[in-house]
Amino acid sequence: MTLAQLLSTLTTQNVTADLVDLDSGSVIASLRADSYAVLEDSIESREVRQWAMLSATHIKITLAPVATESTP
Repeated sequence: MTLAQLLSTLTTQNVTADLVDLDSGSVIASLRADSYAVLEDSIESREVRQWAMLSATHIKITLAPVATESTP
């Protein structure tokens, strides 16, 4: 599932999402879940590796590393 797919399923407008990079463990962004469309396509299309509810209105989403194309 991509980040955009996950966030688009949230129906409430008051959820805060912390986006965390899997490799570094650092927070990439913290935003209201209903405003995910302002993110760059490269972030929206990243795969969600895991997510956790921190509270009723706060989630943590860990994103897979950026996919890079390798050339032979």
